[in-house]
Amino acid sequence: MNVAELAVEGIGRFGEYRSWHFEDRWYSNVELVDLSCRLASVLEHQGIARGHRVVVMIPSCMEAPAAFHALARLGSVTVPVMPQLIAAEVTYIVENSGADTVLTSSDLVSKIEEATQGLAGFQQILAFGPSETGTAVDLSPLLETASPHQAMCDSAADDLAVLIYTSGTTGHPKGVMLSHRNLISNIRGAAQLFDGPTGERSLMVLPMSHVYGMLLMNLGAVLGGVIVLLRTFDPQQVLQAIQDFRIERCSLVPAMQVALIHCPQRNQYDVSCLKIVTGGSAALPEDVRSEFERVFGCRVVDGYGQSEATCAVSGYRDGEEFVAGSAGRQIPGVEVCVQDDNNQPLSAGETGEICVQGPGVMLGYWNNEEATRSAIIDGWLHSGDIGHVDERGYIYITDRKKDMIIKGGENISPREIEEAIAGLPEVAEVSVYGVPDERFQEEMAASIVVRQGHRLSEERVLRCVAEHVAKFKLPRYVMFAEALPRNSNGKVLKRTLQEQWTSARSSWHPVSQQPALS
Repeated sequence: MNVAELAVEGIGRFGEYRSWHFEDRWYSNVELVDLSCRLASVLEHQGIARGHRVVVMIPSCMEAPAAFHALARLGSVTVPVMPQLIAAEVTYIVENSGADTVLTSSDLVSKIEEATQGLAGFQQILAFGPSETGTAVDLSPLLETASPHQAMCDSAADDLAVLIYTSGTTGHPKGVMLSHRNLISNIRGAAQLFDGPTGERSLMVLPMSHVYGMLLMNLGAVLGGVIVLLRTFDPQQVLQAIQDFRIERCSLVPAMQVALIHCPQRNQYDVSCLKIVTGGSAALPEDVRSEFERVFGCRVVDGYGQSEATCAVSGYRDGEEFVAGSAGRQIPGVEVCVQDDNNQPLSAGETGEICVQGPGVMLGYWNNEEATRSAIIDGWLHSGDIGHVDERGYIYITDRKKDMIIKGGENISPREIEEAIAGLPEVAEVSVYGVPDERFQEEMAASIVVRQGHRLSEERVLRCVAEHVAKFKLPRYVMFAEALPRNSNGKVLKRTLQEQWTSARSSWHPVSQQPALS
């Protein structure tokens, strides 16, 4: 059982066809398998073997799926990392995962060098293309002459295939361990939601460093679909691609849908070919969903998932009735129940924690048995999301048990931001929490108590945070308060802070983030 077999099986089922398009070039499914096999040979020559963990930090391009399948073919472990992360964040993931190799693009080599400098056990940076410093191994000429790797590692079902880091409420990201069984079962389960024809064209704008992106890139091989890949999300480029390639299906996080709705040039493009848009990564507000349907004349549905469940937990089958406010029903192979605080199942319609069971549930958290025991209880993955399931099996997510902030589909730990701000000598107390936002659905606000006799500016706060986390994690609002609201046990009441922000919203002004980044 090896997830890399899916692409090979796709060739057997559908024959050779043009399966991907990226930057003015078509690639056949046979070409892509050949690329991944040649990359596997090159990586093996560089010392990558079964069980090795390799950080893959690549922007959206054809090397991303090739790297995923090449490492799986060798029995190695992909550790996907977003290119937007700063060096300090990369350092933590490399060190925590025990990876001795980073596979990246030439433009990111200097960041990787900074991140890995002095790390014990770290060995090499492998890059697609020459780097300015020349310290990374350039794989491009090696790929041109490499012979395809013929063998496929005979991986066990529970062998580790992907180690993906997700923000946790403790501040540090946790490594979610996904096996070959996890990945294959989730891909095949999600594939049963589709009844489109072979060769259906979809647009890929989601990062492949996320489980959602990994799911989508593998669905094409299972369904015989055609994927048009864009390097980044740009509203006009998306509309142009839909028009030029007659795109029928697309997955878009809510923030992307909002951007397309409000794109001033959208009426200049013929997007009448678009049939289905699927949401995910963050809750899709009903007003956004219905407006997108009205503007673009297509079906828009929502789904639910999380990294700890490999990706998809629920969704809508093609042609299935849409139920407002619902994220669909559990996908094949997944079982969902709602439990109370005593881990007892609740009846239909009763509100509690969404729990998941099935072959897609993670092996656990990397080197963190305590967190694993807290997350998986009696075989049920406790999602941290609050909701209910109705009599027909439709799942509704109404709240979050954890303090996680979801901005534009990206999970952000408030603790991570709080720790950065708390490092300032002027800060006595700080709390970071999520607030509503029209563009990203949720933004970050920081309430800060300044030490007596000290002064602190918004700009200094942002400069400090920018030194510790990626740009998209910077707080949008900074407020200085005399004290933070607490309960009788001394815990900061973030819901009260959110209510205070809502009631005084007109007096809150987004901080200018540009000076902090200059």
